Amino acid sequence: MGGNAKSDGTLGLLYRWRAARATAGGLPTYEDLVLGNLGRMASRAALVGGPPDHPRLLWIGEAFEGWLGRAGAGLAIDDLPGDLAHSLREVIGDALAAAEPVRAPCARVAGGVAYTTGMLGLPLATRESGHLVLLCLAGETARTNLLRTLFRSTRQGMVAASALRDASGAVRDFRILALNAAAATMLRATVETAQWQRLTVLLPHLRGSAVLERLVAALEGTTSSFEGSYPRPDGSVLHLRIEIAAIGELLGVTLTDIGDLKAREASARLLFEHNPVPMWLAGEDGAVLAVNDAATRHYGFPREDFLGLSAGDLVAPEAPETFAPGPSQRHRRRDGSLIDVEVFSGPIPFEGLSATLTACVDVTEQRRAEQRIAHMALHDALTGLPNRVLFHRRLAEAMAAGTRLGLLCLDLDHFKLVNDTLGHPAGDALLRQVAERLRACLDADGLVARLGGDEFAVLRPAGRDAVLGLADRIIAALGRPFALEGQDVTIGVSIGIALAPEHGDDPDALLRKADTALYAAKADGRRTRRLFEPAMDAALQSRRALERDLRAAIAAESLEVHYQPLVATGSLAVTGCEALLRWRHPERGFVSPGEFIPVAEETGMIATLGEWVLRRACREAAGWPEAVRVAVNLSPAQFRTPDLVGTVARVLTESGLDPARLELEITEQVMLEESTANIAVLHRLRGLGLRIAIDDFGTGYASLSYLRAFPFDKIKIDRSFTAALGREATAGAIVQAVIGLGASLGITTLAEGVETAAQLTALHRSGCDEVQGFLFSRPVPAEEIRRLVAASTVPWVAAA
Repeated sequence: MGGNAKSDGTLGLLYRWRAARATAGGLPTYEDLVLGNLGRMASRAALVGGPPDHPRLLWIGEAFEGWLGRAGAGLAIDDLPGDLAHSLREVIGDALAAAEPVRAPCARVAGGVAYTTGMLGLPLATRESGHLVLLCLAGETARTNLLRTLFRSTRQGMVAASALRDASGAVRDFRILALNAAAATMLRATVETAQWQRLTVLLPHLRGSAVLERLVAALEGTTSSFEGSYPRPDGSVLHLRIEIAAIGELLGVTLTDIGDLKAREASARLLFEHNPVPMWLAGEDGAVLAVNDAATRHYGFPREDFLGLSAGDLVAPEAPETFAPGPSQRHRRRDGSLIDVEVFSGPIPFEGLSATLTACVDVTEQRRAEQRIAHMALHDALTGLPNRVLFHRRLAEAMAAGTRLGLLCLDLDHFKLVNDTLGHPAGDALLRQVAERLRACLDADGLVARLGGDEFAVLRPAGRDAVLGLADRIIAALGRPFALEGQDVTIGVSIGIALAPEHGDDPDALLRKADTALYAAKADGRRTRRLFEPAMDAALQSRRALERDLRAAIAAESLEVHYQPLVATGSLAVTGCEALLRWRHPERGFVSPGEFIPVAEETGMIATLGEWVLRRACREAAGWPEAVRVAVNLSPAQFRTPDLVGTVARVLTESGLDPARLELEITEQVMLEESTANIAVLHRLRGLGLRIAIDDFGTGYASLSYLRAFPFDKIKIDRSFTAALGREATAGAIVQAVIGLGASLGITTLAEGVETAAQLTALHRSGCDEVQGFLFSRPVPAEEIRRLVAASTVPWVAAA
C-alpha cells in the first residue's frame, strides 16, 4: 500500500533531502528543501509545525486535502478522526525523534470505505531553531468497502431484504437484495440464485409462519432475536439463531448456524442422563429440577422423591463446620449412611431458566485411604505406636509448654537372638507384645513410641521419682516370659532416662542425653536403668572417638594381621596359623580387640574388616610351606554378605593359595541364623575345596543336630573349658565328650587357650588333635610367623 518510491516521485525528494542534510551538516531547512523545490509533489504534500505535542497543518496540497476529505490548512492533527490522527502523529513523532525520513501506512474511513496510502515524513529545521515535518502521500490510495468486506469475511449469514407490500400497504413478502456466501450456503443456494428472490419462493414453508410475522414486526421498530429449526429445500433441517434489525423498509438479518450447538446440547443431555457420576440440576431456589440415574442409585432416592428435594437437603447436619458448602462436603444417603463427596457445580441454562449443574464424586474411600496414609506417616505399621516423627513432635510441644517430664529410651535385650533363632515373624510378634505391655504401664498422660528396630521411647509428664518408678515397672513387665512359637521366651530391656528441665530444654539434646544414658545402661550388663549424668557424655564421646579412629584406620589400612600357631598334640609341629586382627594406634598404642571389635560389629564395619583380613591372610599364607594352613574367622555379619562365596573364590584366585590350605572359622551364632540358608552357603564354600571349622564350641545355643546337618572339618573347644582342666571335673568331662564326639564323626578337634604343659598333656591323653595357646606362642606379626614356619625345629620342641 505504500507504493513504489520511484513511480510516486518520493525517491527524488528523498535524494534532495539527504543531499541538503549533507551540505547543511544537520537537518535540511524549509528553504533548502521545500521553498520553490517541490514542483508536482506540492499537491501531494502537507507541512506540519507547531509544538511537538500539539502539531498543526500549516499548509496542505490539493491532492493531500482530497485524500484527507476535508479542508486542512490550520487544522490541528488532534482534530482529525482518532485512527487517522494516531497514524499521522506516529509518522510525525518518529521522523522528529529519529531525525530521519519515516515511511508508514495511514488510513481514514468515510462512508463505509477505508482509504489507505503510504505516508512519507521528512523532518526539517527552521531558521528560528524550530522543527517542521513535510508529509507526502507515497503511492496509490487503496479503497476498501468495509460493508462488503464484512459481508465476505464473517462466518455468519447476512441478508439484506426489502418489504413487498400489497395495494393496501400490508407486507406480503420480502425480496432478498443482498446476501453473503455464508447465508447462501445455509439456504442451500448460491448468491446468484438467491439474490432478488422472494423469501417465500426460496423458503416456501415460511408462508404464514411466525418467522414472517417477526420480520414484519421488525419493520415497525421491534428488534428481534430468536432460535428455530427450519426445513431446507433439500430436506435437511437448519437450526438457526436469527437476529433482525430494520432501517426503514430494509431489514438486516443475521443468521447463525447453531446446529453444532444443538448437537452439543443433545450430547450434553445424553452425557447427563447416562453419566456414572451422580448429577442434578437445581433452580435458583435450590430445588432439584432434573436428576440422573446415577444420583438416584447412589443416594437411594426414587426419582420423584429426589425431584422434591433441595440440594441442601443432602448435606449432613452433623458436620456443618467441617463440611460447609464448598468443594468438599459430607452427604447423607436415604439409608442414613454418610459419604464424603467432592462437589463440582456451575451455571447452565435449562429450559429457559437459570440453573446450576452439580456433580458429586464420592471420595469416601479416598478420604479413608488418606486418613490411613496420614496415620501411617506418624505411626509404626507393625505395632500401631507413634513413630519417631510424632514422638519428636509431642516432645517438642511438651517442652515448649514448660512441662516437667521424663524421657525414657528403651532397647530390648537379646532381641536379635530371638529374631535369629525363631525367625522374623516371631520377632515381629514379640515387638507387638512389647508394645502392649508398654501401653499397660502408662496412664493417659504417657506416650510410648517405636523409634525403629527394637528401640522404643516413653514420654511421661512427671518428676524424677515417678519417672524412675515407671522405668522399674517397665523392666519388670518386659522381664516376664513372652509366649512365642509355642514356647516361653525371656528377654529384657535397658533404659536410659533424661529429665526436663533438669537436663535441658532442647528436644534434640534431651533425646541425645537419654540415648547416652541408655548406652551406659547396656554397658552395665543390661536389664537395668540409668539416669543421665554429665560424666556419661565423656564415655560416649570416647566411644565415638574410637569409632572415628577405627574408620580412619580401615581407610588407611593401618591395622595389622598377627598369627598364632596351631600345633599338633603328638608331634608338636605347626599345622597352621590363625589370623588375628590387631590395631596399633599412634596415640592409644595397641587397642584391645575386645575394645574395637564390638564397635566394628555395632557400626557395620566388621564385614569390611573381615574381607580385608581374609585377603591379607591368604596372600601371606601363600608363601608358607605347603603343609601349613591358615585359619580366618568369618563374623556373622560377613557371613550374611550376598556374595561371600564369590569373594572367597576371588581372594583365593588372586592370592594363589591352594583352597585346601584355607580354613574358615564360624561361630555357633551363624548356625542359629536362618540355618537352612546358611548351611547351603557352607556347602558352597566347601565346594571351593577349603575347610570349615566351628569356633568356641560349647559356649552358645547350638544343638548337636548342627553337627549332623553339616560335616564340619574341625571343632574348636572354647578356652574356658581348657582353663578349667584340672580344677573342675565337669570341664574335663565336657572336653572328653567333645573330643570323643569329634573322633566318632571324623572331625578334627582343637583346644584353645593352652597355657600350661599339664593342660597339653591332659588334652593329648584325651585324644585332642591340635592345640593353640600362649604355651607355644602369642599372636605375632607376619615377619615372625614366616621365620617360625620356615624353621626346621620350632622353639617349643627344642625346649622339650
